[in-house]
Amino acid sequence: MQRVMVFIDQLNFEIALLNYYRDNGSQAPRLDYNAIPVELTKLLPGENHLVKTFLFVPKPDEFLMNLPRWQHYSNWINGMKNQHYFTVIEGSYVARQIDESIPMDANDPRSYYKEEKGTDINIAVHVLTKGFMNAYDTALILSGDSDYVTVLDILNMIGKTTVIAGVKGQNISKLRKSCDDSYIIDDTFFQKCLRDDSKRI
Repeated sequence: MQRVMVFIDQLNFEIALLNYYRDNGSQAPRLDYNAIPVELTKLLPGENHLVKTFLFVPKPDEFLMNLPRWQHYSNWINGMKNQHYFTVIEGSYVARQIDESIPMDANDPRSYYKEEKGTDINIAVHVLTKGFMNAYDTALILSGDSDYVTVLDILNMIGKTTVIAGVKGQNISKLRKSCDDSYIIDDTFFQKCLRDDSKRI
């Protein structure tokens, strides 16, 4: 029985999910983040036990929290912290002024841009630390970010099984070279992970 830990790069996954459905002319469904790691583990060969899931999210700063969208997102993050066998690791989402002569206005996206900070290093630290502490046999990372190649190489060096999952349309070719297996997930997979209020009739 292989012990599996799932590490979800939430923003990377969410952007890829929205792009996938937009390219197919439809709206992305609302997904149950408790179901995603369960279904991902089912893709793996042999007998596997999902030990725990780590969700890496960027926490909106005070400026972004002026917008209902980010208030809702922050509430969702707090809700995820109450899930069983599920740990939320927060980075930050910071609004930056585009032009010093133009004050930032939360209702005018042309006056600022958003910068994500901390997620990459948080994932690297948690995946590697838990690998060296022998907390899992298989690390399954849900992300298409090629920055994790070095992390995968180190895990392979210490004998851990590494698996990458990406959304259809993401280019994970660089990651594939450094992991033991990879999966491309699409609507067939997502239909197994719908929240109750998104299930198709």
